[in-house]
Amino acid sequence: MSAIQPSPVRLAHLSDVHLPPPLPISPRALFNKRALSLLSWQQHRRHRHLAGLGDAVVADAIAHAPDAFAITGDLTNFGLPAEFAAAADWLSTLPGAVTVVPGNHDRMTPMPWTSGLDLWSRWMPARPDAFPYMRQVGDVALIGVNSAIASPPFMAYGRVGRTQGERLRGMLLRTRHLCRIVMIHHPPRRGLTPWRKSLLDTAQFAALLKVTGAEAVLHGHSHNASLATVPGTDIPLIGVASASLQSDKPWRQAGWNELSISRASDTWQVDLTRRRVDADGTAHSTVHRTWKRPIGIPGIAT
Repeated sequence: MSAIQPSPVRLAHLSDVHLPPPLPISPRALFNKRALSLLSWQQHRRHRHLAGLGDAVVADAIAHAPDAFAITGDLTNFGLPAEFAAAADWLSTLPGAVTVVPGNHDRMTPMPWTSGLDLWSRWMPARPDAFPYMRQVGDVALIGVNSAIASPPFMAYGRVGRTQGERLRGMLLRTRHLCRIVMIHHPPRRGLTPWRKSLLDTAQFAALLKVTGAEAVLHGHSHNASLATVPGTDIPLIGVASASLQSDKPWRQAGWNELSISRASDTWQVDLTRRRVDADGTAHSTVHRTWKRPIGIPGIAT
């Protein structure tokens, strides 16, 4: 008689929700990069990032009863204290385990951690030096990496950094018996974003994962529902569309990723289903993909 396998762990991967900012915004908050971002939001983004569409995406995800939500950054638009408070209220409405990493909009300008991201400490570390962090859900280790740093005007790049990378290496090696799902905002692969929006230490991050292995990497930032691999490995690199963006391009239309992770003997099976929510609120599945990942084996060079 075959052994009874545990039930699959189901994840809802969302990103780049860009919740509507509390208005009005004080002029004192705009003597920096935020002024340019506010202009962009007024002229473009507020007409495309729609609160109702984001609500429909979240409702569809909740209806699928995931065991955990994995959110890869950019809940805010300008990284203002009032936005962090509003995002905390939004996060508190999500059921089950919720894990978050910050995005570039959440770190738009230098500001004390205690003035903003500390309000999300229920769902991620309360200090920047506590990244990476891990939340275990069944046999799945959700490992959150912080790539968000303040950048100059017209830039939105990110960096993991040597110290965080060393901690990540140890964490991934210690958890090889689990299904390791890495969460990061900036995609660790050239070409998925322009250079000014890229992960500056992509090569170092990819080299680390080649040594330690991981079962998948989830990212946001590009607003594209993309599939690739971490350079030099066969580790799936899974992007997701913005959860609130209305677009005439199907791969950018608002949606979320449903991942189902199960174990069979010495192999992890990772099943991905794309969920898209159209402008009329209709939700449907688009892409389905399955990967089988050997347990405890680093990524294999391609």
